[in-house]
Amino acid sequence: MKPYILCTLLAFTLMSCVSENEHKGLDYIGSLYDAKTSYSKSFDSEVGSETLKKFNIKLSESSRIDSLQPTVTTANIAWLMYESFTDDERKNYTHIEVELISAKNDTASYYYPMGLLETISKKGSTFKAFSQSLVDRDYIKIDGLKDDAVIPDPLALGLKNQIAQMEKQLGKLTGYEPFGIGEGQDELGTIYQFQAYLVFEQGAYKPYLIVFNAAEGAEKIIGFKIF
Repeated sequence: MKPYILCTLLAFTLMSCVSENEHKGLDYIGSLYDAKTSYSKSFDSEVGSETLKKFNIKLSESSRIDSLQPTVTTANIAWLMYESFTDDERKNYTHIEVELISAKNDTASYYYPMGLLETISKKGSTFKAFSQSLVDRDYIKIDGLKDDAVIPDPLALGLKNQIAQMEKQLGKLTGYEPFGIGEGQDELGTIYQFQAYLVFEQGAYKPYLIVFNAAEGAEKIIGFKIF
């Protein structure tokens, strides 16, 4: 009699050491959401299917994540974790999985393919350049980051005046903190919204968002709003 080999699902969860870059990413995410973080690395394989090699990050004990939509929060966390990896480290995984545990012990878990995170990362570079330009008061640079076909008018002077008015009330703009990435639809199709806070020296946090076309290669800003 020939032996039969029954292959179903093989899953391993490893607590292998994180690299220095991965450790910095975990620390940054934990500080950003004022959360406890933990991690694992898992490998899931099923006959005839792609092997999933996941970096898993778990957040808990955070009042901030309790106040935000899980899909928006997990997408941002996955992107920030992706950003902390070197190019070689990115090759080690097919997905990044993010698990959130609320104060009520409710769990939300989503995982994101590395290919999608690469697309988001390219748009994220523009988001970071826009945000840092606000902090540096380099408003002219921002005009080079927008899609002129969608936003034909210059932004520099209007942004300069808007930030100046906010600083009169809130003190100097000192930084920014990303907290979410949302997906939506407009007349141009699918869009991504990078959601963040402007941080002022008197402790005020003012939300803002920057909008991109979700298509591959569309890395210019097509909309923004400071609330």
